[in-house]
Amino acid sequence: MIHDAGSRCTLCDRLVLGLAGHDWTALPWMIAAGSGVPPGPCHVRCLEELGCGWAWAGAVENYHRIRWPFWLGGVEGGVRWRLHGSRSARRFHLWRSDGLLISFPYASTAAHPGRIRTELAEVGTAHAAALLTAMGTDEPAIAVPLTSMTTALGVADRYPRVAGTVTRDRAGAADLVTARHRLTLTPAVVRTARRMLPSGG
Repeated sequence: MIHDAGSRCTLCDRLVLGLAGHDWTALPWMIAAGSGVPPGPCHVRCLEELGCGWAWAGAVENYHRIRWPFWLGGVEGGVRWRLHGSRSARRFHLWRSDGLLISFPYASTAAHPGRIRTELAEVGTAHAAALLTAMGTDEPAIAVPLTSMTTALGVADRYPRVAGTVTRDRAGAADLVTARHRLTLTPAVVRTARRMLPSGG
């Protein structure tokens, strides 16, 4: 699913790329009263700096328990976490009490650190043009470090833990700007994910 090409962070008014573990869309029902978070896309880093991650996580906790009832959890560094799974969707959803939420497919846990592919924009749109300009190339199949692109876009401080590449990918009729990046998962979460996988992966 391609991220909304017009997305700007509701907290800092800068571009939101839509990278799992780095960005989120806060829906009205997710927002705790007085948290200072307006509905819409936002950087997880902005939530951390605002100090409202805990309140926001509390506001969505019951939703995740009901919507994703198959889960295992733990505590690391004083932060409670639960890894929820959906065997029909073949996806995991990580909830943490500090506000970090990550949704990722079963397949991304095959190696550690886990990696994920995110479609950022469709070539031909203004958003894709901005990303390609920041990449410094519009040639297909050339992997550019994500850090180079975020620096050129002026959002490197919003993605301090990002590691991976961004590429123009052509496959049939599709022509996309795609990121391949690491998931910010701890070893304990990865071990739990593998325990939760159905037989056969």
